Amino acid sequence: MSKHIFWISSYPKSGNTLVRSIVTSLFFSKDGRFNLEQLKHTTQFEKRDRLNLIKKINKEDFANLDQLKILSKYWQTLQKKENMKISQGFGFIKSHSSYMAISNNWFTNSSNTAGYIYIIRDPRDVAISWAKHANLTYDNSIDFMLDFNSCIEWAQTNSELPQHIKPRCFLSSWDEHVSSWTSNDLLVPKLILKYEDLVYKKKDVLNDIVNFFEKNFHINFNLTKNKTNNIIETTAFQELKSQERKFGFTEAQSGNFFRSGKKNQWKNVLNNEQINKLENKFRDFMNKFGYD
Repeated sequence: MSKHIFWISSYPKSGNTLVRSIVTSLFFSKDGRFNLEQLKHTTQFEKRDRLNLIKKINKEDFANLDQLKILSKYWQTLQKKENMKISQGFGFIKSHSSYMAISNNWFTNSSNTAGYIYIIRDPRDVAISWAKHANLTYDNSIDFMLDFNSCIEWAQTNSELPQHIKPRCFLSSWDEHVSSWTSNDLLVPKLILKYEDLVYKKKDVLNDIVNFFEKNFHINFNLTKNKTNNIIETTAFQELKSQERKFGFTEAQSGNFFRSGKKNQWKNVLNNEQINKLENKFRDFMNKFGYD
């Protein structure tokens, strides 16, 4: 078992990019200073160019990759070390996929996976942020989060796949997504983080991440006070927002990617019917992770 992938996973708009920025500055910079260009070190799994490999394996399947039952056959093949182009150790890979099975094909396995960080956010705030990102109404955003069959498209990158074929990343509903990554039989080291702590308790989160990798992977960072301060300063939400404003950000879809970043936005945005709809469906997981 090569265990060459370290996943950074979350439901969309839950803090994946904030964690990637911390991990990137921790592992791939000498002084801890981060910029958005460095996110290339934590690449996304669901990029269309990865799918070119399937054309060589089965041309008929390649022409039907908009069907999840077809695409899921190749999830773990695409994740093999040689196909991920990970030469040694493990590579950091972003994903919004749930850890679930389609037609008995699991998204990943313990052979490919070294470990993962999963990020969770108050679903009431996710509903707002996802609506802005995907250009949806709040009602449609909430319905999307409630739907067991919800998917998003793989990222547009140079690929031999015809544009009319839309491969999809299977999210499922918000609670199923959370359950799939926080309670499973994937026997690898995992760290569960909360979005709100990433924004408001960044130093504590940085310490948690450092301790996690030191304990489970025996990595000695020898963090200096200067590097620690630089990581905290340059990965602050407002700093990332400033960088996007100056230089742009390829992962933005509708408007700015880094929009507000605050917690409890839902209190002043969502109406009672919308709040009740989310809370009634997700109450168990909200209670479990402290979202009263």
